[in-house]
Amino acid sequence: MLSHQNYDSIHKRFYWLISSILLGGALSACQSGAEPDRQDPYFVGPSNYSEILPDAKSATNQYHSAKKGESSSSPIAFHSTPTVSYEDNTLDENISSSIELADYYAAVKQAGWQRWLQAEGPYTVLALPNEILEDYSRKVPGGLMAPSNQKQLSRFIGGTILIGNYSLPSLRKRAQFLNGNVEATTLSGTKIFLRPLPSGEVIVITPQGGMTRFTGQVYPQSNGTLYLLNSIPASEKINIAP
Repeated sequence: MLSHQNYDSIHKRFYWLISSILLGGALSACQSGAEPDRQDPYFVGPSNYSEILPDAKSATNQYHSAKKGESSSSPIAFHSTPTVSYEDNTLDENISSSIELADYYAAVKQAGWQRWLQAEGPYTVLALPNEILEDYSRKVPGGLMAPSNQKQLSRFIGGTILIGNYSLPSLRKRAQFLNGNVEATTLSGTKIFLRPLPSGEVIVITPQGGMTRFTGQVYPQSNGTLYLLNSIPASEKINIAP
């Protein structure tokens, strides 16, 4: 009869075997440059589960109340209708509908990663809200979206898309067998570590030691999981203008 220690050892080896097979196939497709097929909606089970995506702070923050001798900016002009993430929609469909992720989605398309968000996957996206991405872009010489920065853009955005579905329950379960840190591979081919905390937050650690966190809500998708980051890891700021 297997002891608990032997069982854990076998479980770990089995987990890494399956992970290696799945990641190997996904990485081969990325490296070959071949775009994956779109997810077939016929095989997606219907779901009535949805979550409201964050407000578009980049728009609402422009509103200011009236000051002496001035007119206020109209709150109606900067009102944004809440957008919803549906569990039976793809990452591409839900992200494209979010005003707060408009800059991130534009960057995904220009970087050439859109088809992966439409594919069966699964993938886990660590999306960046407008203000965070705009602030980063301003510090990149010429701007992150400039044609001269296409390679940097592709690497940067690819580094926010993980191969595999790292839902929060799955992440916690894996972390129990992996000393708290779960390694994930991005579409750029880089490795990052995810560390779930008892508080419900998840720390993202890059190989260079940069750190950030998921912001609160988890958004399940038909082809993976969507999270929103609250900052860009410090290691991503090495090659930008001071």
